[in-house]
Amino acid sequence: MTIQVYSTRQNDSPCDPSSVEDDLDSVLRTSLWPHDPEFHQLACRRIAWWDSERIRTWFLERGYTLYLRYPSEADYAAGMYPLDANIHEGVFPYASHEGPKSDGKSRFPTLYGNTGTRGTIAFAQTTQGQHVAVKAILDGSEEFRVLKYLHNQGVPGSMDDFHHVIPVLDLLACEGHWLAVMPRWGVFPLLPSFSVLIELILTPLTGIDLSPQASHRSRYNILINHVNMDICDLSNYCRWTLRSQGKSTYALHDFDGSTMFPPSMSLDECRLPSSVSYNTLYDQVPGDTLQGELDFNPFAFDVGMLGVMFCQEFQHMTRTVPMLAPLFDRMTTRDIARRFKASEALQFFEEQVIPLTPKHVLSWAAEPIDQYDAYDYYDRWKYLDPDFVEKWAAYREPPVPRHIRILREMCLYPWVFRIVTSIRYGARFLCHGLSILSRILPWK
Repeated sequence: MTIQVYSTRQNDSPCDPSSVEDDLDSVLRTSLWPHDPEFHQLACRRIAWWDSERIRTWFLERGYTLYLRYPSEADYAAGMYPLDANIHEGVFPYASHEGPKSDGKSRFPTLYGNTGTRGTIAFAQTTQGQHVAVKAILDGSEEFRVLKYLHNQGVPGSMDDFHHVIPVLDLLACEGHWLAVMPRWGVFPLLPSFSVLIELILTPLTGIDLSPQASHRSRYNILINHVNMDICDLSNYCRWTLRSQGKSTYALHDFDGSTMFPPSMSLDECRLPSSVSYNTLYDQVPGDTLQGELDFNPFAFDVGMLGVMFCQEFQHMTRTVPMLAPLFDRMTTRDIARRFKASEALQFFEEQVIPLTPKHVLSWAAEPIDQYDAYDYYDRWKYLDPDFVEKWAAYREPPVPRHIRILREMCLYPWVFRIVTSIRYGARFLCHGLSILSRILPWK
């Protein structure tokens, strides 16, 4: 075994683990967000907590060896690398690691991993050499409820039993909170070929349909079961080999922005305040809450987000695969009652899109994207056969009405947004009051 240890950061860094005085509660329980000026200092304290000798020993006693911290010129060093960089066979649910080995001249070592800007994630190896990701979870949080549910479901034994949600291998109680252990999979799975499109559509829809009524709002929460050098893996030729061999798969992860509803509640009854929908990437948000709405259906919102993501990546392919037009329109329609549920979108894709797509198209590379057009302004039907358009006219989403566009622009101003929501609240209160009166008063 060849071990290469990189020089550590200087002791005067705010991330210096030798001077850490925090416990997990003091660095995890906070109201700070990444845009807050004080968050950088908090992230450095989190890094120091992970790297402290006390926590490394704690993990060793439980069968895990934390990665080493990769040096950085900045105070905050998000990179980590394993002490044992030998490639181990990726037995499911662990990822494959095929790819070029670092020769010492590469920018990053083999199996380098970036832990993100929040400092709540670290990487480790098991006693068998398998690579895992560890995330610190606040006790009692919605994320903990979701991960506990997934942990109770057990670890799938093969890809045949896999429902495209990253499994939780272990939940470790630590200093009043929890550390969730999951297989370490790879990032940046979006590569626009039609075969990848099929996998990407099946993966998140299957995950949403089978997850425990937990809505999740993040564009970049899809992983692939291959990792070699983290951010450099997008161009790794081994991923194409795995796909051609039918060995690649995808999974949803990171339920930090999730909400878990009681199993007895139907999907149509679930509602959340509209403010919750803003905790995601603006360019992937469907228009459900852009007109001053008071609340929204998070499951319909999730399907809409997936529809927006698919439109951004693949709506230019509707000339090649016309059936994508009705699929994408029904996933993003403004009429929430008509919008596909996850199971309906998956069924439509399997029963309509795949059978009506010529087999030779499945192996085509995606057409190049000249420009990204907003999903609700792009005409996906423009160049399609008139007979096809007429046949599927019921699925076609009409253009955004002018008054809706004006209202969206006006609601960008906070004071206008408050006025609109106040009017909506008053109208809802009035309708609710009239409904009660109609039931208790004897109308003639």
